Amino acid sequence: MAAVTLVLGVDGGNSKTDVAVVTGDGELRAWVRGPGSATGPDRAAAIVADLVQRTGLDLSDATGGCHLAGVDLPFQADAVRAALARRGVVAEVANDAWALLRAGAPPSAPAVAVVGGAGLKCVARAGATTVEFPGLGWQSGDLSGAGDHLAREAVRAAARAEDGRGPATALVDAVRGLLGLPSVAVLAERLLRGELTERDLDGLVPAVLDAWRDGDPVASALVSGLAEEIAVSARAARRAAGASGASGASGAEGRADWTLVLGGGLLADPAGRLLAALPTDLWDEFAPSVVTGPPVAGAVLLGLDRLGVTGRDDDVRRAFRDAEPKVLP
Repeated sequence: MAAVTLVLGVDGGNSKTDVAVVTGDGELRAWVRGPGSATGPDRAAAIVADLVQRTGLDLSDATGGCHLAGVDLPFQADAVRAALARRGVVAEVANDAWALLRAGAPPSAPAVAVVGGAGLKCVARAGATTVEFPGLGWQSGDLSGAGDHLAREAVRAAARAEDGRGPATALVDAVRGLLGLPSVAVLAERLLRGELTERDLDGLVPAVLDAWRDGDPVASALVSGLAEEIAVSARAARRAAGASGASGASGAEGRADWTLVLGGGLLADPAGRLLAALPTDLWDEFAPSVVTGPPVAGAVLLGLDRLGVTGRDDDVRRAFRDAEPKVLP
């Protein structure tokens, strides 16, 4: 009996890491989920290698692709690849935005992908041309994340409102109420002492979006600024990938040619709050594709692409839709 070709796909972010294995026919053989791997290369590789082992499959000859948040530059990808190899896992390594893009658009389609979760990342592909903005933060011209950015700016605005340096905002009560603190000043002190971390502020993000929806001017400025950054990044990535080379079109025709793939906790929010804040004229330039399923489906589809296997997109998406990951500690 001929050996079954296996494809390994990994998608890792701040909150979780998914490892999945499919056959060359698109059959889902394993799907396990563990802790977040947006860490240093050795820790990320250890998490991924452990999950790979716990699939229970022999993946020594599998085609593998490992897509992780925080892998933004070639030297980071090289470090993770080497750390994986030391643990017996051979895989291509790239940012998780590439898995999202493939999950939401076929390989033949010119597309831009924006991940909006804790971080913010934008990539684009048109034919053989690829574009990736670093997403490192202020030092590479980027916002310091998406959810992280909103949480930090909410604290900043609340602190200024509390002491009179800034306009009044509902974010003061949101910040105080999140952790049951008497003041924003106490939050600052506890962060400085290390009694709290920025991860403790994650719950502020839905509060900021709700305040925006309720018309709070300060929250509206924060959310609108993030939405505008997403639109600016998508348009710049499209230009850099060579829109004229792909279609030379604009308006309705350009929309048909280019897809904007959106995903991550903020952009795949079932309430659609950040999506609703995006500039409406963006949809004159892009056809939207919001990925609500697991981006690891895109990771395995990229593996199938490397094998030259086509026509399995629907099978793979259906397999993940009908399954649940085995969640591991």
